[in-house]
Amino acid sequence: MDLEYQRLEQLNHSALAQLGREWMLFGHLYDRALMPQIAIRLGMDEITKVAIAEWKGASPNYTRRMRQLMAISGDDVSAIFKALQLDVGFVHEYMDVGYEIIDESHGEFWLNHCGALLDVEPQGEQMVINMCHHIEDPTFDATAVATNPKARIRPIHRPPRVPNGRTPHCRWELTIDPDTTSIEPDPLTLLVGALPLCDVENNAQLDFEASGMSDYSGPFNPNFVLEDLSHATLIAVLREFAMQTQLLSTSADLFLSERHDRDLVKEIQAAQWEGASWVSAARIARLLGVNNDIDGIIAVINCHPGFPPGVNISSTIHDQTSASVTFQGELLDPLAPGWLGLLANGETSAIRGIAQALDRTSQVSIEPVGAGRVAFSIDIDSGRNPVDEPESVAFTKLSTAADWTFRT
Repeated sequence: MDLEYQRLEQLNHSALAQLGREWMLFGHLYDRALMPQIAIRLGMDEITKVAIAEWKGASPNYTRRMRQLMAISGDDVSAIFKALQLDVGFVHEYMDVGYEIIDESHGEFWLNHCGALLDVEPQGEQMVINMCHHIEDPTFDATAVATNPKARIRPIHRPPRVPNGRTPHCRWELTIDPDTTSIEPDPLTLLVGALPLCDVENNAQLDFEASGMSDYSGPFNPNFVLEDLSHATLIAVLREFAMQTQLLSTSADLFLSERHDRDLVKEIQAAQWEGASWVSAARIARLLGVNNDIDGIIAVINCHPGFPPGVNISSTIHDQTSASVTFQGELLDPLAPGWLGLLANGETSAIRGIAQALDRTSQVSIEPVGAGRVAFSIDIDSGRNPVDEPESVAFTKLSTAADWTFRT
């Protein structure tokens, strides 16, 4: 792909849809980068608690946003399934999900392939139970009740897989019972929902391409893919994927900071942001076909899911070895939880991870920080000793998501 294609608006439709799956996958790389940091610094017992809290805090809020963007109305099974198809938790292909609507109050979905399961199965049966039982039960319901507080998702069968290697990996039933008790929003859901980040506007722009879905107000399509969307709508959906991961980091920060030292939580999230950003940057660079040079680094930053809508990115390439990147917006509050607060405070880990994924001689330095503005200088030097791959990246690469190849 030509280097001129450096921003979402400039990508052709096919490339944009492919990038969209990478942005969805980033939501899994995010988690794979976080949990080893939690285990090492806070203990194994904290992993399940964090995993439940981050999704319960974030998913109802980003589901509400996606429903609004895509004009998904109603509170029946099809409305819930539409939202699941646009959730970073259900990355297309990596989480190969099938759907069947029985009636407006009953449906089933199943995973022909679950990348998350293949990550934990080698770690033993207890880790499988932790994910597929202890984590899935409350978080599936939290996502469903964002559309209907009387919705429940229950397993028909789920791992540990019996017999070994069983497919589909799991199968679930969605039921809406008007006589059941409504589930009240979790306090963390309300806390995240009150943040300015949740109210950032993200509307599809005027579409110059007549083809494709401008929203998802029509019938549910069990075979929906990102290519079905119009160009402008696809851009807006990608930005929501970035928002979803950003809200997960926010939710995790709020939960952890109530239980642990704030500076330690920041260290954990900085390492996580570096690991996930590095692995994702290498994947996006291959997709875009950019070179491992300063132009390529800037191109990847402009197409990276680590920065949310509401934060404007501008860049200047000074010469063949140096550039600067500026982030601006009212959301850049040093007190903001999650990665957004790290960025506002001039944390270099994500920018460094992106740059060094392409050229290990890259160095990143922070320029003077002002209100609502932060800038970084990037330079590469072939005479400089390349850095070793950070531990945060090595941990992230343990996941099958790191080397996953999309069919489409």
